Amino acid sequence: MLKRKLKLANRFKEITLALSSLGIFNIYEYFKALFGLETEEDLKPQKIRETLEYLGPSFIKLGQILSIRPDIVPQSIIRELIKLQDKASQIDFQIIKQILEKEYAPKKLEDIFSHIEETPLASASISQVHIGILKSGEKVAIKVKRPNLEELISLDADLFLSIISFLEKHSKTIKELDIKGVIYQYKYTTLREADFEIEAQNIEFFRKVFKDNQNIKIPKCYKEISTKNVLVMEFLEGKKISDLDDKFDKKRLAEIITDAYYKMVFDIGVYHADPHPGNLLVLKDGRVGILDFGMIGKLTGAKKRLLYEHIFAVVNLDTTLAMNFYEGMKMITPKTDIDNLEYQVSIFIDKYHNKTLANINLKEMVLEIIELVRENHLKLPTDLAYLGKAAIGLDGVIRVLDENFNPTERLTQFLQKSLTDYAKEKLNEIKDIISFYYNLSFKIDEILKILRRERITFQILFKDHEEIRDLFISQINKLSLAIITAGFFISSALFNISNQHSLSNFTLYFGFFILFILIYKILRE
Repeated sequence: MLKRKLKLANRFKEITLALSSLGIFNIYEYFKALFGLETEEDLKPQKIRETLEYLGPSFIKLGQILSIRPDIVPQSIIRELIKLQDKASQIDFQIIKQILEKEYAPKKLEDIFSHIEETPLASASISQVHIGILKSGEKVAIKVKRPNLEELISLDADLFLSIISFLEKHSKTIKELDIKGVIYQYKYTTLREADFEIEAQNIEFFRKVFKDNQNIKIPKCYKEISTKNVLVMEFLEGKKISDLDDKFDKKRLAEIITDAYYKMVFDIGVYHADPHPGNLLVLKDGRVGILDFGMIGKLTGAKKRLLYEHIFAVVNLDTTLAMNFYEGMKMITPKTDIDNLEYQVSIFIDKYHNKTLANINLKEMVLEIIELVRENHLKLPTDLAYLGKAAIGLDGVIRVLDENFNPTERLTQFLQKSLTDYAKEKLNEIKDIISFYYNLSFKIDEILKILRRERITFQILFKDHEEIRDLFISQINKLSLAIITAGFFISSALFNISNQHSLSNFTLYFGFFILFILIYKILRE
């Protein structure tokens, strides 16, 4: 315990010194700025984001979690957090080599790889990637987890919780925001993303999803030489989306990427939650390669149905149906003004119902929903938050390719299929309800016959009345004991005056005995 506290103190000192080098001399003021509370004027959103990048892996990941929490962070800061670049300082190759040797022991690296590039291909908050050549001659990407990453994540999570606890004591607003829940989410999602066995499973899943797709390439995972800390994947030769020149058909690429994401969200319900130019490659044969499957979002069937209902609501100007979305998603909190929410929702659907999908800016629409969430004190579910993050990321990728391309144009074909499935599900629900009530009439009739035949009677007990009755009985019993005790003490005094000391002592002791019983009953209750 002491060792842990010393580590925490050293980490606090390290972060404080790093902040002071940027001209920020109060870590608590910085966190208040991060959550959009009153703070120093020089802590603008851009500086808040740049500071997170400077502070390293844990803070970058925290910023990414906060970028999908409009119920906690104001939109001005979210717009900056979305820009967070997941880059980190390079790890010396000798350290990488030691990690690989430990993971593959007792085998030697030379028995698995014929060559490993010492210069990293990429260095991020979770891992560092090196190019390697297998003994079989295949070119691979070797993803190596940063040393002591789990300990750092756990330590920083404890540090964040300590800072939040301090702020909660001095700010009622901080206490109401439930920021500790965000810290626990940060710890869970980051540790999950850092587990390469889970990422290997995700890769295999998406390879099956896109196995027949001629436009998408998911890299093969070499599971036999991958571990929890090392992930070996097929190396994809290609250009990053951000590095393409005008020789490429960028509109076609935008269509391929958009269709792939809509398939993941609306057909599969499981999607790559971190689309950005660095995770998408254009291969020599024109296919799009998707990389990094550590961050995955899921949308259950029930929540997909609610999403379709919201689309129906916008199309049909149905505010009541739209409100069902917010209630069904469990977004409404005790602080939500229902009337104000309904009014703002009606304005939102009125704005979009007359527009064709081609005229809807997906990013702006998501940001409007984010503002709606914050203004009405709604709680944003994690899976819906990840969907919003993916939508904004997709919009950013598409704009890198073609500023005039609107991804919502491609949504029509997927919605037609999805809404058809939704209608079928609703029809099945109606059938189930009709069947239930049809059979219920027969069941009720059967129950009534049993009751008449068996002459069953019911006794209705009113719980509150019984409790009151028990309370009166208890109080009367204690009052009776008190009267009897007083009677014995008075009797003892009278016997003593009349020189009958034996009776006086007996009644006195018996009075004390009853008094002890009375005190015991009072204390027990």
